[in-house]
Amino acid sequence: MIHKNYNRFKEAAFGGVFRKDGRLLLAGSEESALKLFDVSSKNLLRVFKGHQRAVHRCQFFPTDNHIVSFSDDKIVAQWDMPSEALIHRFEGHTDYVRCGATLESNPSLIISGSYDHTVRLWDKRGQKEMFCVDHGSPVEAVLPSPTGSLLFTAGGTEIRVWDCLAGGRLLSKISQHHKTITCLCFASNNKCLASASIDRHVKIYEMTNFEVIQTIDYSSPILSLGISPGDKTVAVGMSDGIIAVSRMEEKLNETEQESQEVVSSTKRKKSKLFSDFVLTDFGISEEGTTHDLKYDHYLRKFRYSKALDCVMSDVFHYRLPGTAVALFQELIRRDGLIIALAGRKGKQLSKILHFVIRHIRRPRFMRILIQVAHTLVDLYATKIGEDKVIDDLFIHLIEQVTNEVAYMTDLMEVKGSLEMILVGCQLSPKSGEEQYAPQSMEGSSANLSSNKLEPSESAKQAVVVSIRPIHIKADRA
Repeated sequence: MIHKNYNRFKEAAFGGVFRKDGRLLLAGSEESALKLFDVSSKNLLRVFKGHQRAVHRCQFFPTDNHIVSFSDDKIVAQWDMPSEALIHRFEGHTDYVRCGATLESNPSLIISGSYDHTVRLWDKRGQKEMFCVDHGSPVEAVLPSPTGSLLFTAGGTEIRVWDCLAGGRLLSKISQHHKTITCLCFASNNKCLASASIDRHVKIYEMTNFEVIQTIDYSSPILSLGISPGDKTVAVGMSDGIIAVSRMEEKLNETEQESQEVVSSTKRKKSKLFSDFVLTDFGISEEGTTHDLKYDHYLRKFRYSKALDCVMSDVFHYRLPGTAVALFQELIRRDGLIIALAGRKGKQLSKILHFVIRHIRRPRFMRILIQVAHTLVDLYATKIGEDKVIDDLFIHLIEQVTNEVAYMTDLMEVKGSLEMILVGCQLSPKSGEEQYAPQSMEGSSANLSSNKLEPSESAKQAVVVSIRPIHIKADRA
């Protein structure tokens, strides 16, 4: 569910980052500018212009009202937030600067990584370069340790560990991915390192020896990664536009493990005495379930057609459609969807078409089932006219898709109307002076604690209104 939407961009937005107190949001863009938003009201407060190309990364400094940006024009720029003024341009990179960071332990330092294979450490006090290291491939991510003594850089299929206190001495190389690594972050209270790659894997390393202790697989190449404090939640952004949020399994302590083993042994003993019921953890009797699922057995044997037949029964059709869609997704990941759908006739094909028709309009299943529908059309388009029942099902599928398109069109009309109303409210004289004001910044060197940060003139003028002509109007079936 989308909580808030910030839409003051004419082109793509990149690298959004929150200030430490969560009140301000800063983002770069393809427009060669940075934009600063008030999180609570979503008002645009500042527009920082000065770069010549896209800005992919930006950061707040920990202790003052300065920000730093990293751009494709090969420049690292330091800005003053209240005045929108450019303080200094750090020059030295010879290719796109696609990543960067600031240090909590030393707020005067800036780290930047570039496609010229170098990582540079800058000091904003003397406005000079402290040291430069060569990663050996285009740098996609940099991550300093909390103390500032170590620096992790990612580029190509390799992570390198550098000693900042020794002037950038190389300590270790980690190569566990087989495709480009895109992002890095810490986990387990900075005791573990996590990396994500376009090979669809997230790998977690022990910081003491940098060995892999866990691997998490995803369905698409991963572009961004975040882990919540306490490792309870992992969020990844993937190249197909999907954000996957998953919860990590909590480790049991020794007492809980012993109690779990006692319960399991009790279950095994009871299951020998009673064939129809087993004892649960809470002493409530319930029917036993079969753990050796047939479709899983066929998947392990690479018998994709048989696995698909198992989930096309009425139980999965009406009660457990999510299991069937999950199987479709696994077949797509294995490039086995065409094998599973090919060579079907009559009742076998009609069951699949009935399932797709029934569930294709459900938002959580739509993305997978649209790909299944495309594959069905490609496989059986030449056989239209051979079976009237199959022909009618394909016609019904077309009607479902047409109705969904019409419904989405109506929703876009409503969305466009609401956006016009909201833009009108934001431009009204009353809201212009009274509402554009986040709370003050603590520890401000620019004395913002007494003066509220109000929108600048360039921010007030940066209004994006997108109106698209709509010609289709239809009621949802």
